[in-house]
Amino acid sequence: MTQGGVNPMIQAEEAIRAARGLIGTAYSELDCINLIKKVIRTAPGGDKRYTTAGTNELWNSFDSAPKYRHLIWRQAGISGAKAGMLAFRGVGTGDVSHTGLVTERGTVIHSSKSRGGVVETALTEKNGWNGLGVHRMIEVNGYMNDEDVQIDAKYSIGEYAVSYEKGLRLRKRPGLTGAYMLTMPCGAKLTVTEIDGDWGKATYNGHQGWCSLAYCDKVGAQTEDGENEQIVIRATRQQWLAVCDGDMTIVQAALAGDD
Repeated sequence: MTQGGVNPMIQAEEAIRAARGLIGTAYSELDCINLIKKVIRTAPGGDKRYTTAGTNELWNSFDSAPKYRHLIWRQAGISGAKAGMLAFRGVGTGDVSHTGLVTERGTVIHSSKSRGGVVETALTEKNGWNGLGVHRMIEVNGYMNDEDVQIDAKYSIGEYAVSYEKGLRLRKRPGLTGAYMLTMPCGAKLTVTEIDGDWGKATYNGHQGWCSLAYCDKVGAQTEDGENEQIVIRATRQQWLAVCDGDMTIVQAALAGDD
């Protein structure tokens, strides 16, 4: 994303090097969000004017218009973490309270109030980490730092059919916070013209909105042996399961349309 006529791009190793150089800094001097700001402002390829209000704003920016996004990708859960990603605590609680930088060692560099300052600790669920994001200004292998384009996207535009037997909600915006429009029945044919993470911009019976593609089949998609392939994001379901304490009915209701 362009700022001031430049396209900032910090290599993951440079971001990690900058963060490691701050280990030991007192929490009173540098809390978790200001650690991320300092890395982005001072690492080679960064932007000395970069700012963000807080950890919640950083996480929630993914739901904003592309030019206002700090994150170009995010997920609940820490499966598949890569060096240069940001790790988060509090995802799914309404209060994303902490963040840090994922390293090549499977650790997180973050500023911990309880530990008194900037530390490097293990990236584990036991330590409270339960979300990941890719910042638009830090290059992560497999992701593009250009608006919200993701190289390893699991979906593509085209024709889909609703596969969830209880139907699927069409929303005004991508994400569970998008306002409800209508429920499309199982088997409904959709034309998807835009992808945003796990969500597709779909047209159904003259109505245009967004729906979760995890509950759709792509029409005509086949595997190498000629069998029809159901395109779902099992990892995303597992991540939501973690947020919903293992209750699959909550996941289905949230993504598909039950109140």
